[in-house]
This record gives sequence, structure tokens and C-alpha cells, in this order.
Amino acid sequence: MSESHGGEVKNSARYESAIRRWFKVCRTEPDGLIVGSLMFWLTALPVATIGPAWLALAFYMDNRERGERTSYMRSLAFAFKTCRAKGWLLGLSDALALAMAGGCFFAIQTPEIAMALRAVYAVLFVLDVVYLASGMYRYPALVAEPSAALTMLSVRGFLMTLGAPGWTILFCCAELLALIICLASGVGFILLYPAVSALAGVCAYHEMASAYFSDPAVERMQEDEGE
Repeated sequence: MSESHGGEVKNSARYESAIRRWFKVCRTEPDGLIVGSLMFWLTALPVATIGPAWLALAFYMDNRERGERTSYMRSLAFAFKTCRAKGWLLGLSDALALAMAGGCFFAIQTPEIAMALRAVYAVLFVLDVVYLASGMYRYPALVAEPSAALTMLSVRGFLMTLGAPGWTILFCCAELLALIICLASGVGFILLYPAVSALAGVCAYHEMASAYFSDPAVERMQEDEGE
């Protein structure tokens, strides 16, 4: 019981630290947020390139969060060359999960479908939503380990999402609040929100990865911070 409570306290501290880091970068790096957001929209313009575009943005914000002034061209090279097809496949899997979640949601609302089948659709809907939420961790995980297999990254994202569901939901709510604020500001959605959202995932992953996995990239970053 005490070990479980201790784990919850540690997760709480990690997420609180992630939120503080998130707000700090948003406050001190407005130029990085604007450049990252604009470049994301330009890269994602063909729609089919949303996966690599989001991966490039995660790479860019990861570097900015660690204080490294990288160029966006380097971020694009990472997404399209270093990771090759992985960014495309992540984007495709998210699109399929979103489509399946929508289909399952409408199936659940359809009275003509048997109750038992609707229960199956409800389970599939929850799994799709969890997978989409795990994207907050999957893209930063690929940035940290570009040679990792996508299946491993998906499992990692699931475990990190389900390992602390309350804090994951809270972080998603913080992202939703940021979305509402950006939408209310008019051009904020275009100029800020993509980078703000990607930065949230980067901060959450860096804080939480060490609690579940031995991540060399995260360990190196923590050692640098300790120095």
C-alpha cells in the first residue's frame, strides 16, 4: 500500500515538474513556438505528411526545450531521412485509430446493433482513444530513440498512458485549455498551438520515461541537468 502511494507521489511530482517546464518554455521561447507552428503547417499542408511533420515538430521542440537552437531544416531531415518511414507510419496509425474511434462511437449510438456487439465496439473505442492519447509519448520516444521499432514505441506509449491515467488525463486537459485559449485569441491556433501541444508531449515524456524504462537519452539529459 505504501509502495503504491509512493509511486503515485512520484508520478505526481513528475507531472507537476513537466507542467512547470512546459509553461516555462512557453513563456521564454515564443519565437520557437511561432517558428515551429508555422513550419508544421507548411510541412503538413499535403495532409499525407502530417505524421512526419509532427515528428519534425517534436524534434524541434525537444531541442528548444533542452536549450539547443536547432534549425527546422535539421528537424525535417530527422523526420524524413533519419527516421525514414516511421513518421509516415505513425501518422497513418493515428489516422486509422481516429477513423476507427469515430466509427465505433457511431456504432455504439446505433440502436439497431445488438447490445453485445455494441459492448465490443465500446471496448474498441476505448482502446483507440488510449492509443491516440499515447501519441503524446510515442513521438518524443521516437525522437529519443530513432532506431527503435514502432511496435516497441506503441507498447511504451500504452504503458506510460495507462501507468498514470489520472495524470495523463490532467495533462490532456491542460492541452485542451491551451487549445481553447489559442482558439479564443484568433491566430493563436495557427501561430502557437501545434508547437505548444508538441512541447507538452516532450515535457511529459522526459519526466515520465525514467519511471517506466531505462532510456539512455533521458538519462543523459538528466545527468546534464544535474551538472
